Amino acid sequence: MNEGVDEGKFRREGVDWARRLVDEYAFSLEGIPEMIRLRFYRVVGGQEIEVEQSHYLQTPGMASPVLSETQRYPGMNEALEDVLNGFTEGYHAAVSAGRRPDLNWLLPNRDFH
Repeated sequence: MNEGVDEGKFRREGVDWARRLVDEYAFSLEGIPEMIRLRFYRVVGGQEIEVEQSHYLQTPGMASPVLSETQRYPGMNEALEDVLNGFTEGYHAAVSAGRRPDLNWLLPNRDFH
């Protein structure tokens, strides 16, 4: 028997930032033999989606890694599109500038467990 959770139970003093894992995906960038994992969470009591990623992209010449400015998305497709755009745009810019894909372009997210 699959018992649903009453998400209202999370609305109590001391509980903050409740969310539920919805899905997880993994992919790699061409020429970089490391899987990048994305976890999609639905905010408890809402419909917004949050994403955690296992790595960030920082190619040579980039002052900082690619980070999305969006914290919450209206749906999973919007979240996926934003995150994948960050990876592929930076990747293609570096390759177009003559850089060879390198594992060092991926910075592990220390908060991804």
